Amino acid sequence: MAGKSLCQSTGNHLTEPGAKRKFIGLNHIEIDLGQRNTLLIGFDQYAQVQAHKNVDSVLRLFMDDYRIVEDTTQRPTRSAHALFKLRPDNRDLALRSAPQVTTDFRFRDGESPVEVKTKQDTLQVAWLSTSAREISTDFAVYFLVNNLRDLQKLLSTGGVNAKVEQALESVRGFKHHNLTNPRYAFNLLQPLTGKPTFQTPGLIGDPFLSFHPGIGVGLIRNQWVPSFNFDLEIVPTRFQQVGYFVGYTSNFFFQSATDQSFQTFRNDFVHAGVSFYRKDKSSRTSNFSKQIGSFYVGLPVHRSDPYFAPNTIKLGGTIYQNGLFKVQADIYMNGFFKQVNPSLRLVVGF
Repeated sequence: MAGKSLCQSTGNHLTEPGAKRKFIGLNHIEIDLGQRNTLLIGFDQYAQVQAHKNVDSVLRLFMDDYRIVEDTTQRPTRSAHALFKLRPDNRDLALRSAPQVTTDFRFRDGESPVEVKTKQDTLQVAWLSTSAREISTDFAVYFLVNNLRDLQKLLSTGGVNAKVEQALESVRGFKHHNLTNPRYAFNLLQPLTGKPTFQTPGLIGDPFLSFHPGIGVGLIRNQWVPSFNFDLEIVPTRFQQVGYFVGYTSNFFFQSATDQSFQTFRNDFVHAGVSFYRKDKSSRTSNFSKQIGSFYVGLPVHRSDPYFAPNTIKLGGTIYQNGLFKVQADIYMNGFFKQVNPSLRLVVGF
């Protein structure tokens, strides 16, 4: 017979793709509690962690309530999620669980097989006012543990308050920025032993650059024209849904020669424009992988054939995006709205 189930996470949660959208807050502290158990604090301001740093008292409250309502008939490989809402006059506990898709076992020579639980349990603690209905988006505490029952073991072996205070000391002692200032954002990874690591500490509203290469094919003057384009975009802040970019597009035309061969001609445009992005549903920041649309103006910089006149102006924009796939509409004009030639281009890129 198989032995008891076990669950082990594979690494730091904040380094996983999409971690910033998964956890509440603009700043995060991830503390390794041993045995692959993790305490993760998400917050907007350092003062919020200071006000709620007595995490052990919250754990005791949760364990007292959880023991009363725990369903001990569930299979040990089911992953559980507990949402513990604390109000000044009462508290709520919402529990849900999910079965594993597969049954996994681990074998070692001379030992009985062990059934493996592939997803950890989660305890999320949220502080709410008396009248609040929705969970706040600026502060939460998460325990990502192999089993919710392990939280009692953490309490009996000294709790987590000392580890939280150690992390706060690291924040206060950071030399390059005053990370206790609400203007700054950071992620802190505190291992079980050794020095903590800070990820991307800096101003919350720092601008950043984004690169967008792509290849496409468009219908221009009743001819299919492949193209290559590259955009360099600056986003003033991740809280805005707009970015400004400059780019370069090369169009390649093919024409039959008199000897029944093909000639290739190239027309290059440089353009500048503005992009608009969707708001991330699970965060206050924008999702820069989901573009609502864009608009740009371009001028020719290289011509190896007479397809476009030297005074050609290109107006265009992205009208649809789904993942890496974009649909762009362009209008080529000799001057302003003279000899107008519309085109449609399909692009695959970032």
